[in-house]
Amino acid sequence: MRPGADNGKTLNLVVVTFIVAVFVFASPFHLLWMTPKTPWYLPYLIWLGVIVMTGIVQYWRGRNEL
Repeated sequence: MRPGADNGKTLNLVVVTFIVAVFVFASPFHLLWMTPKTPWYLPYLIWLGVIVMTGIVQYWRGRNEL
């Protein structure tokens, strides 16, 4: 089996997605979206963004790499 031409590109996207998720949820940045004045659904929107980013990366990878 021949490896895909963009394996490095998808790996970079996976790493970027992971770094963004860690930055949002495990850094002092989370204090900005955890203040009492933010809407209750904001953490869910942030999680949805992480899930969508992961889905886009998986879509770009293609079905042959599963």
